[in-house]
Amino acid sequence: MDKYCVTAKQAASLQSILKRELPLLPEIAIRQALKKRDVRVNGTRVNTNVMLNIGDEVVLFTAHPMKEVPVIYQDEEVLIINKPAGLNSDEHEATSFSVLDWVKLHHPTDEDPSLVHRLDNQTSGLMIIARNEKARIALEDDFRLGRVIKQYTALVAGSPRPEKAVMTAWLVKDAGNARVSIHQKELPAGRKIITEYDTIQSGAVSRLLVTLHTGRTHQIRAHLAFLGHPVLGDEVYGSREVNRNTSAKGLQLCATGLSFHPGCGLQQLQGKRFEIAPPF
Repeated sequence: MDKYCVTAKQAASLQSILKRELPLLPEIAIRQALKKRDVRVNGTRVNTNVMLNIGDEVVLFTAHPMKEVPVIYQDEEVLIINKPAGLNSDEHEATSFSVLDWVKLHHPTDEDPSLVHRLDNQTSGLMIIARNEKARIALEDDFRLGRVIKQYTALVAGSPRPEKAVMTAWLVKDAGNARVSIHQKELPAGRKIITEYDTIQSGAVSRLLVTLHTGRTHQIRAHLAFLGHPVLGDEVYGSREVNRNTSAKGLQLCATGLSFHPGCGLQQLQGKRFEIAPPF
C-alpha cells in the first residue's frame, strides 16, 4: 500500500484538494480510501468529504497505482509525452505536482528539464519537454520561428460555417479573473491570434481539427467560443446548458499532432510528425 502526504494550500473540500494535489491518482482510489477510513487529516481518520483549512495535513493510503503518463518519443535531449487531463504543465499556486515534477521523478538523471510550451490543466495531449539547456534553446527558437506546428482535436457545439477557415482576432488577458476575451477589432492591449479549423464531422456536436498559427493563453477555447462554437466540457468559456445536454465529461480538447519543420534546430526531429488519437 502506498502513502501520499498532502498539505492544503487553500480552504476547500478534502476530495477537491486531493484531486488537485494528486492528479494522477484515480478518483476511485480517493473515494475508496475515504470509505475505508484510510485518510487522515491532521492525524485523525476521516471517512467524509470534510472541509480543509490552509495548512491542514492529509495522509492517504491506497493500493491503487497512479495513472501512467505515456511517453510517445524520447532521446537524450527530448521527451514527448501524452499529458493526461488534470495534470498541470508547471507548478501552480493551487497544486504542487506537475509535468516537470513527473519528469524529475521518472527521469532523475536529466540535468535541467524544462518546458518549451504548455497545455491547460484540463487539456490532454502531446507535450514536449527539453531535457537539457541545448534542447531548450533550440526548441524555443523553433516555436518562436514557427518551425513547430501544433494541432488539436476538439468537440464543439454546433456546426461551424464555413466548414474550414483561418480566423484572425485579438486576445486580451484578464489576469484578475484568469481568463481572456476575444475581439474582432485590434485593441491596444490585445495580441493578434490566428486560429485555423477544419470540420472533420459536422452535426449538433462537431469534431474539428484545429491548427494554431499563434499560441496564446486559452486561444482555442476562447476563440471557438467567440465564434459561437464552444468546446464541450469547457467550464470557463463554454455553455453550461450545452455541457449538461451533451453529458460532456471533462474538456473535449486534445493536442493530437506535432510537426517539426525539416530545418528545425534538433536534427533528430527534422521533418518528423507525431500523432495520437484523442480520448473522445
